[in-house]
This record gives sequence, C-alpha cells and structure tokens, in this order.
Amino acid sequence: FTRFPEVFPIENIGAECVARTLFAGWICRYGVPLRITTDQGTQFESQLFNALARLLGSKHIHTTAFHPQSNGMVERLHRHLKEAIRCHENNSWVDMLPIVLLGIRAAWKEDLGATPADLVYGEPLRLPGEFLAPSPRRGLPPSNIAERLRSHFADLAPQPVARHGQRKTFIFKELASCSHVFVRRDAPHHAFTSPYEGPYRVISRHEKHFIIEIRGENAVISIDRLKPVFFLADDDNNAEDINGSED
Repeated sequence: FTRFPEVFPIENIGAECVARTLFAGWICRYGVPLRITTDQGTQFESQLFNALARLLGSKHIHTTAFHPQSNGMVERLHRHLKEAIRCHENNSWVDMLPIVLLGIRAAWKEDLGATPADLVYGEPLRLPGEFLAPSPRRGLPPSNIAERLRSHFADLAPQPVARHGQRKTFIFKELASCSHVFVRRDAPHHAFTSPYEGPYRVISRHEKHFIIEIRGENAVISIDRLKPVFFLADDDNNAEDINGSED
C-alpha cells in the first residue's frame, strides 16, 4: 500500500534468525501484519516460522516456485537496491544500505501521488541537503495537519504497480481439459537437458495456477510453466498410471 521498504542485514537465512528479525525489526515497530507473503524457501516453510505466523494471527501466503512475477513488487525492490548500492564506491554494502533506503523512501511515486514516507509519516522526509538550505515553508498547526491527513487518506486507494513493457503470457488452451501436464524447468539445468519434466497428474485447476501431483506430493505451479500432455489413443487407459516420470 505505502511501498515503504524495510531491509535488514542478517547473519544467516536460518528460520530462527529470519523469525527473530521479522519480529524485532517489523512487528515491534509497525504491529502485526494481516498477511505475510514469502517464497517457498526452507526458512519460511519451517515449523518455527509457521508457528510464529499462527501465534500472531497473520495469514502466511506462499508465492509459486520459480515465478518471481507473483511477488513482483519485492523483486523490483531487490533490483533497485542492487543498482543503487553499485553506484557507491564503498565495498561495504551494509554501510550504504541506510542512505539507499532513505532515497527510495523519499522518491516520488506517480501512481500514488506521494512518496512512501508521506504515507507512513504524514509529511515528507527532510533530506540531508535540505539542512543546508532550509525550506521557506511555514509549518501548519497540528489540527490542520491532522484534518488534511484524514481527508487525504479518505480519498487514497491502493494502486496497482505499472506493468512497463509486460508481454502477454501464452497459455495453452488445452490446459483446460488435459489430465496430465509437463512442467517447465526454470531452475538452472544442463544445456542438453529437456526444458520440461513430467508428465504429472492434474489435481485441480485455478485461474493462475494448477495443483499437480509430483512424486506423491501436491505442488502449486504457475499456469505459465505448464504444457499439456497428449496421449495416444492406445495409451488412454494407462494415463492415470503415469505420474512422476521425466520427459
């Protein structure tokens, strides 16, 4: 909603370290979130992290595997962070992180009509250069500021992130009726390895993803990674027995 980023350097990506950082760095400052969206990393699938989410009353949402578009806002933040850190000559990225975050928080968002800091603090951040050239604006009485904030937030609505140059994803129409699918390999693999693996049996269909059976377990796979399997007429009776083999 506000797109106000928080980034915490951590010693490791173990479940205990991640859970402790989330609690101390975010929850103790901003309160308990309604939803926590993560990828399918082992630290987020651990009993400790899931127990923390249940204790807090937060809904834990998982993104689909090897599909960064499902959490595009965070992936875009990662790209901006890397680009900004590379602009500094200091080799210690941890030292550069606070000033980089300051710039992102104070950056104007056209679709929001405000900066992330405006929406969190109710007023613009005063950047280092402004201390040398103080703003001539006179402060408003607290009552006026509170009234303007109430009016602004009443009119404010979440805006979708702009999709610059996004191409339309091709989806096989046969996915609506096929019983088995191939799954595209998005993880790094050998050049001569087949780009798809399977076939796997379809358990259920949804608008953006399928639930399929892979090696005896149900997996959520984004629909743009799937390709329908076509069986020969003689193989129709054996289709249900095919699952977990690789192309």
